[in-house]
Amino acid sequence: MLFDALCYALSGFFMKFSDEAMDTKNNKVLAIITGLLCVFFTVLVCATSMDAVFIFVSILIGTALAKKVDSINHIISAIIFILLLYIIAPQFWAILLNEFGWIWLMLCIIAAYIDEKGNDFSDNKEENNEEVTLVDKFFKYRYALKVTVLIISLIGLLFRFFSITRGIYLFNPMTFICFYLFDLSYEFVGLYFDRFYDLF
Repeated sequence: MLFDALCYALSGFFMKFSDEAMDTKNNKVLAIITGLLCVFFTVLVCATSMDAVFIFVSILIGTALAKKVDSINHIISAIIFILLLYIIAPQFWAILLNEFGWIWLMLCIIAAYIDEKGNDFSDNKEENNEEVTLVDKFFKYRYALKVTVLIISLIGLLFRFFSITRGIYLFNPMTFICFYLFDLSYEFVGLYFDRFYDLF
């Protein structure tokens, strides 16, 4: 699980770095390189954790639906991620169809989409110097998907406790902690991006 946690954290680190390199510095080369590093660590954790496949596929689809896959670093990273995922996690498709995995995937996609739209709304309020509420902060830090993953992880824990494990895919209860590390790393880069950027 330590390996998974490290990969989640590094995935979040390089995902945000790639975004900031493109959005604030217009450094396409660095944005593509760090985007590919994000894909590398994401694929590593997806190779060992099917929960990660559900989470990162939902992030990709949710952001695409929100029209956020909109730059060269995003497009290249998305294509390579999909191709590698098809190779390393063929059982994902079977789980979707045979173990009700599509329920978790749909919930996570909806949450990821809500996060992106809510984040835009929160950012617009800040830019217009409007009062920022607790709900705005919820979306600013994209908590919809985190809460969804927490609930699915708790359901997995509950089902295991009552030995309901056949015919349904269950998240590992530790998945939420790993995913939260992803998000903490993502936000950390956002706060200190210029310092990290100067290292390059």
